[in-house]
Amino acid sequence: MKSLRITLGVAAIAIGSFAAFSFAPASSSAKVALQEFYVNPDGSQGAQVTGNNQCKDQTQILCSQEYDTSTGEPTGNTSRMHRGPRN
Repeated sequence: MKSLRITLGVAAIAIGSFAAFSFAPASSSAKVALQEFYVNPDGSQGAQVTGNNQCKDQTQILCSQEYDTSTGEPTGNTSRMHRGPRN
């Protein structure tokens, strides 16, 4: 009977530990970091946009867009694409 209580106690601790880690938030390294960057004339990623975006939104030339910083690739989010010359 005593060994059954020990077995059940160990099982309860194991289940409790598993449940605690199952609902813990993911680590910060697993989060996707999206940032807006200016686009260089050759189409490559330029400087990060800080403060207000300096694009005038007047022409079809891409001025800035959102990038996934973990992959370095553009996200394709059209609401975060700005076109036109930079002020």
